[in-house]
Order: sequence, then C-alpha cells, then structure tokens
Amino acid sequence: MPCPSHRPYHPMTIIKPNTKPRLWWLFPWSYARTLHTSANALRALSDRLDDALTFQSHVIADQSEEIANLKQEVERLNSVIESHKDAGLRLIAMLNEERRKNGGQS
Repeated sequence: MPCPSHRPYHPMTIIKPNTKPRLWWLFPWSYARTLHTSANALRALSDRLDDALTFQSHVIADQSEEIANLKQEVERLNSVIESHKDAGLRLIAMLNEERRKNGGQS
C-alpha cells in the first residue's frame, strides 16, 4: 500500500477474468455478456490447441515415415557395400593367385 501522504492516490482498476462485474445482481445481462466473452475466448483457445495437436500428430507421422525410409536406405546401402566388399575380396584373391603363378614361373 502506498504511503497516504502521497495524494492524490488513484488505485488502478484490475480486471480479473474470474470476478463478477459490479452490481451483477442488478444487471444480469452484463454478467451474461462477461460469461459469453469468456466462453468465446476459451473456445477460441481450445480450437487453437486442437489445431496445434493435429499439426504435431502430422509432424510425428511424417517423421516416422521418414525414419522408416532412411532405415530402408541404410539397409540397401549396407547390402551394396557388402556385395562390393565381397567382389573386392574375390578380386584380391584372384590377383594374389596370379602373382603366385607368375612368381613361381619366373
């Protein structure tokens, strides 16, 4: 609370969403308008949250599909590497065999 010696003091009006308007029992329509405004704001917020959840579920589904595609690509590349490795080993064995034959004849 401010010091009373500082005059004039005008308290700030704070509007709280969970309070009723003044004299609401005399003017029930003002209370109904406040409730209607709050309900519309809450509905808009829930719609935005639903959209955000839908968007997140689509992102997660896309990521899962992309992960599956990448795993398939890794498996394919591993099989290509293995086949090339086997071909390379056969080529090295064949070259070693040729060296032995040529080395033994000279």
